[in-house]
Amino acid sequence: MTRTARAIAALIALALLTAGCSSEKAVDLAGTVVDPPFTIASDTLTTEDGKPFTFAKDTTKPLTLVFFGYTNCPDICPTVLSSIASGLTKLSAKQRDEVQLFFVTSDPVRDTGPVLKSYLQRFDPSFSGLTGKIESIAKVGRSMGVFVDDGAKLPNGGYDPNSHTSYVIGIDETHKAPIFWGGDTAPIQFANDFKFLLTERPEHLKGGSSGG
Repeated sequence: MTRTARAIAALIALALLTAGCSSEKAVDLAGTVVDPPFTIASDTLTTEDGKPFTFAKDTTKPLTLVFFGYTNCPDICPTVLSSIASGLTKLSAKQRDEVQLFFVTSDPVRDTGPVLKSYLQRFDPSFSGLTGKIESIAKVGRSMGVFVDDGAKLPNGGYDPNSHTSYVIGIDETHKAPIFWGGDTAPIQFANDFKFLLTERPEHLKGGSSGG
């Protein structure tokens, strides 16, 4: 079992323990634990550089973050991406290297590889974009508990998404998704959760919700 997977297992066990023992000291986790974890669809997406990619087998970091959105999003996407980027600055260099964020577009016609790359550079150079067929994007999203609406077709061939979720999904080294965060999670909350998942701090935890 990997470090992140062990951390999640410890989180669940300790959440159950503290739920029945009020004398135990509990440390709240901003993210919400998923038990059992989401099994991610194996549909192929496309990287910024045009290479095939699947979350079911191609994630390589101890902690992979996934956020669905689109570059023309006026408020939610910039806010969430900025919060994650700020949270990552609070990690050590070693911890930072163990986290990877993928931004999956819900507007693949307008969000080409170069557009995604340019957009994400504004937040963090390490952030990577993924595109693909909207049907595949929607299927991958559903497998993580994220609803992706292809919205209304625009005259220029793009989409005007009718709905938008702000969840950030966490994937461990087993390519499963055992935790997610709401879009209103603060940078320090992201940082603290990331540190726990990467270092398995021996603390009593209580699974929380970030309210997203």
